[in-house]
Amino acid sequence: MKLRHLIASLALVSATASAHTIWVQPSQYTLSSNNTWIEVEVSAGNMTFVVDKPVSANNLKLFGPDGKARDIASRHQGKRQSLAEALLKEDGTYRLELSGAPRYMTFYKEKGEQKRLFADKVAAKGQLPKDATEVRSLMVNGKSLAFVTVNGPSDAALATTGHGLEVTLGTHPADLVEKEPVTFTFTLDGKPAKGLEVTMSRGGELYRNEPGRQHLTTNDQGQLTLTPAVAGRYLLETGLASQADGVKADQRRDNLTLTFEVGLQ
Repeated sequence: MKLRHLIASLALVSATASAHTIWVQPSQYTLSSNNTWIEVEVSAGNMTFVVDKPVSANNLKLFGPDGKARDIASRHQGKRQSLAEALLKEDGTYRLELSGAPRYMTFYKEKGEQKRLFADKVAAKGQLPKDATEVRSLMVNGKSLAFVTVNGPSDAALATTGHGLEVTLGTHPADLVEKEPVTFTFTLDGKPAKGLEVTMSRGGELYRNEPGRQHLTTNDQGQLTLTPAVAGRYLLETGLASQADGVKADQRRDNLTLTFEVGLQ
């Protein structure tokens, strides 16, 4: 399918779906004792960490220092945000991940009017009107991440899977410090995500005349290096359009957000 069709389809998604950025934000990123409870905010907004609407926490997962799943004790969806609670019993680094099955949309025109179905390419065949034209299907994958470290850092929960859009940090998330550079490496299905546009923002935008967002692009190795200017909580967001396998969708869109904390020098 031609690139202009892909661009048109993704523009249509932006116009019809929520433009809010989704994030996962724990109450603490580093803890000095185990058997400690954390609260996790799952929300979405147009300004960094300013909640606009809730996102279901049903697909929120917790992985322990050994990389294996752990229990989330409670989940609650409110009117503006969702909250979850978990007990971190062991030392090491935990991964919080909001992800689920791919979402599918099929776009088409009927008598010149643009329409869509929430169905993949196969399921849409039985639902499309006979006079549908310009039919194209899109698969959307979303993932939101955060890492919490208890006492000392570990690496198992940081491991990538080789599937979808993923990120690794050259510095452990528990060791990020202001004014020190950190290299991020992005991959799509295990291969370098070169030319990926990435935005990094910091909490407190509501109280600044200039949001202070940084817009960066990965190199041929899928890497970029940035230096957080000040301590605080940050949000990294990115997305990538590519061709799908053509079975259930013609195109795909992978979205990724990561929240992290930068300490004082």
